[in-house]
Amino acid sequence: MKNTQTQVTRSVAPNRKNFRQLVIQNPNHFGNIKNSPFKAVIQQSGNTDYEELGCVGFQPQLNLLNAVVYIKLPYGFDGDLCTAGSQEYVRFYASYDGGKTWTDLGLTSFTAYDVTEPAGKPFERLEYAVTLPFSPTRRFCTVDNFALVRAILSWDVPPPPNDPAFVPVWGNAHDTTIKIDPLLITTVGAALAELGIKPTDPVSQAIDLNQTVKTPTPGRLSVAQLQQLYEDKNIAPQRYALSALNEALETTPDVRLMAANFAGASSLFGASFDVAAAYAAIENPNGDTSYERLNCIGFNENTFALEGVLLIKQAYGYDGGPCTAGSTEYVTFWADLDFSGKYATCLGTTSVQVHDTANLPAGDLEYGVELPTTLFAYRQPCSSGPKLIPIRAILSWQVAPPCSNPNYVPVWGNRLETLICLPPGLPIQQGVQSAFFDTIGSMSVTKINAVTGLADGPSTVGFTAVQSPFGGRVTITGYIYPASNLSAGALPFKYRISVSNDGGVTWTGLNDVFTVSRQLIPWGGVPKPLLPDVTQSVDISGITTGYYTYQADWITGPGDALIVVAGNVLAQWYTLGKPDGLYQIKMDVYDPSTSTFFPAVNTATILLDNTPPAGLPFNTKTPFINITTGGGSCGDFHVGDKITGSYAVSDLHFYDLSLELLPPSGGAFTAPVPLPRFWTDPGASTFGDSGTWTLDTTGLPPCGYVVVLNAYDRTIVDSGFIGNYNDNSTGFCLKA
Repeated sequence: MKNTQTQVTRSVAPNRKNFRQLVIQNPNHFGNIKNSPFKAVIQQSGNTDYEELGCVGFQPQLNLLNAVVYIKLPYGFDGDLCTAGSQEYVRFYASYDGGKTWTDLGLTSFTAYDVTEPAGKPFERLEYAVTLPFSPTRRFCTVDNFALVRAILSWDVPPPPNDPAFVPVWGNAHDTTIKIDPLLITTVGAALAELGIKPTDPVSQAIDLNQTVKTPTPGRLSVAQLQQLYEDKNIAPQRYALSALNEALETTPDVRLMAANFAGASSLFGASFDVAAAYAAIENPNGDTSYERLNCIGFNENTFALEGVLLIKQAYGYDGGPCTAGSTEYVTFWADLDFSGKYATCLGTTSVQVHDTANLPAGDLEYGVELPTTLFAYRQPCSSGPKLIPIRAILSWQVAPPCSNPNYVPVWGNRLETLICLPPGLPIQQGVQSAFFDTIGSMSVTKINAVTGLADGPSTVGFTAVQSPFGGRVTITGYIYPASNLSAGALPFKYRISVSNDGGVTWTGLNDVFTVSRQLIPWGGVPKPLLPDVTQSVDISGITTGYYTYQADWITGPGDALIVVAGNVLAQWYTLGKPDGLYQIKMDVYDPSTSTFFPAVNTATILLDNTPPAGLPFNTKTPFINITTGGGSCGDFHVGDKITGSYAVSDLHFYDLSLELLPPSGGAFTAPVPLPRFWTDPGASTFGDSGTWTLDTTGLPPCGYVVVLNAYDRTIVDSGFIGNYNDNSTGFCLKA
């Protein structure tokens, strides 16, 4: 491994090998930053020799953006699997006005490594996937609702926030148009507003406009309705009647089929068309991709899910518009675990609903699909080398590819293959119980320092940690494997999550109540998110007192369905009111089939900080701000005066502070040190900052004003965003 690493390092381009050092010395060394005060040394941007962003898609039923990244060379990623490797960052943006304005949706990433090339075989590109939750504004089904999504891939250095025009040195950008599913639930007032109806006062008084209402459940169109809908669209019967043709072959025939007075196919399908020709077309499939094509597949190392991106290429031919049930694009995945080329291990089937799009934007629509897997069970230590797995995926419109046939040829769809690399980890031995944490506070445990308990890097939900502690609601996710075969009626496993703030001397079991959603994935079938949500609370009696019930079922095979907990959530730890400091977290497991308790085999460590920023030196509850000139705080001043004051903010994990004037009528803040002020600014302490500020009131209208001091720390709050917040203010009266 060491020799291989030495060999591949020599092949790395010098600008790649020394990239971080070069941009630290000169952020614009490569000339990729517009309007930079630094002079470019060379011109290089958008280089995709090593990595490339291939596809971006959206799963509208799951509100999930995904992107697939190609790793194109076996070297150039700062080390093999026994090193830290390097980060591939992807930042997402959304635009609802055709790209005129953009909203920064957040950052995510994965770790790329140098990978040993298989002996005697050329390197095959690896394909990774990243996802980001995205809940766009939904509208009624009568409106084609689109958004433009941009993803920017950048190696080793994150794309800066709120800069959709950023061009990375290593990486690229990809734009796509996504279609947003219609409203499922709304309020009476919002529904009227969407319809352009302004309720009169009597209506507003008589009806609760905040009352929740459901939109109608979309129905499936009959063959006759589809035939009429597509009468002038040149869509063949083997397309719009595919589901009905297959159902006629596979389900119990109509009892009147051979009755003397039965009208035959026209009565069976409710429409007249050349049935023989349609059957001939679907009996000899060749994978027609004129309507849809599976374009990318990749592996998400953060969730162990397989992701896919497919193109929707036509405006019509998807069994109806957004106000109907539309049609289903199925994708089945297989793994070739023994490199035999047979792809004998079926991992399951996933799907996405699609519809006709009357006003199809220029270019294809890109949809995403996601399949949770048990690939975490095949990890191996880094010392054993990379765990590479060939993956095959087959896209099939309206007919799910059978798990038993990895060589299936769809009527409408195609096949795609790729190679994935599992992240290194402790192996899971067959018959040996394993339990491990995946993320804490939306941060992968691999990005949490085991000594300091601080997190660094992109989260799984879009924010970026910066030597961050944790606070508020801390979500804990992970796996127990193997677990009970719940779909076969077995008793579920039990688990206990415990925390310690004294180095493991004493432990306290968590007992917070929370709710989880579940998804059932039948063997060879389609995921069914129809299982009822479960309220998780600990047992209050018996030998499992203090234990939660494990809701996932990872045993799959013919007749066995997977049951997946959304996000693999194990616990929600409500930390407000708990002492700040370092906490260890562990998980114990109980197997009811053998009445065996399995003690925790691994722990995670985090630092809690629920204390918001205060004043210096840590002895006031709010940041400090005052006015020191003229009449002081609450004093009178005149337009054109320069008002000066002082400020002080302290926090053990200080992030930034800023000043704002309310009402915002103009004026300009100046200070000996520019504001806003960040913890990384020269001269600022990681514990806080203090100084003076000046407000030039020239041009301000006479009024009463408030100067607000805003302060944030670096805590990951509620597993969803950065910064405990606190503020303080001082006021003055401005006269003519």
